[in-house]
Amino acid sequence: MKKFVLSCVLGLLFLSLVALGAIGWVGSERALRPAYHRYEWTLATFPDLHPEHIQVLAADKILLDGRFFRGDRPSLVILASGYGDTQDQMLSIAEFLHRAGFSVVTFNSRARAPSGGEFVTLGALEPRDLLSIVGYVAGRRDVDANRIGVLGISMGAATAILGAARDKRISAVVDDSGFSAAPRVIAASFEHFIHLPAFPFAPLTIAIANSRAGIDVNRVRPMDVIGEISPRPVLVIHETGDSVVPVDNSLRNFAAARRPKELWLVPGKEHGRAHAIARSEYESKVTGFFEAAIH
Repeated sequence: MKKFVLSCVLGLLFLSLVALGAIGWVGSERALRPAYHRYEWTLATFPDLHPEHIQVLAADKILLDGRFFRGDRPSLVILASGYGDTQDQMLSIAEFLHRAGFSVVTFNSRARAPSGGEFVTLGALEPRDLLSIVGYVAGRRDVDANRIGVLGISMGAATAILGAARDKRISAVVDDSGFSAAPRVIAASFEHFIHLPAFPFAPLTIAIANSRAGIDVNRVRPMDVIGEISPRPVLVIHETGDSVVPVDNSLRNFAAARRPKELWLVPGKEHGRAHAIARSEYESKVTGFFEAAIH
């Protein structure tokens, strides 16, 4: 009888572990291949934007697909979109920066078709891709390689910080709703993005995702390197009521940054929507920031 009970207990334990592993695998699939976001606009919504189609070879030989909007100035701003987003997310920002005279580049990050790559890597490989874009624009004759800025939203903001800390060709950074450390924000926003309870699935999901993609998400910590961007300027923007990437992420980033730096907290409860919420002030602040930094 004891052997039977023990066998049953071990059998249930085994089945529980199998079920847990299966759910963790599903979670990793959702994390590495998030659903595409849809927008209320397309490129056709912005008739003054006339893109040149570009493709840039990343360090691991995948092609990054993007658009180059030539401006009146040789200064340029690269726009990095968020987790699960495409370059279309950035069109309204591209429009006002282009209107102000800047050249602008948008691009689909890895695993966002038509760009190549199998997985979205939660900020592990995206900074390296950003630097491939920087290398491309710095080699163009119509761009001043000393006047390149980056604006990112959410994961794109984390990507901008991590990329700028590595490469001084990025002369200025706007961090809009970026996270301070991937493990912390994954725990906070797991249910929103992955649609599974954070406990116990978040740590398991990330462990499986790390193994599948050959990355270490635990090392994606913008707050640890943002200070290295100085003396190049940083503007940090965040909505105060953001429940997806809580505002304390930006407060940590700002505290760790060195001067020159500026923090702008926008009243609002959405994530990465500061431009839509405070359009006029957002456009004035961001345009003024880049005019001072890379004009």
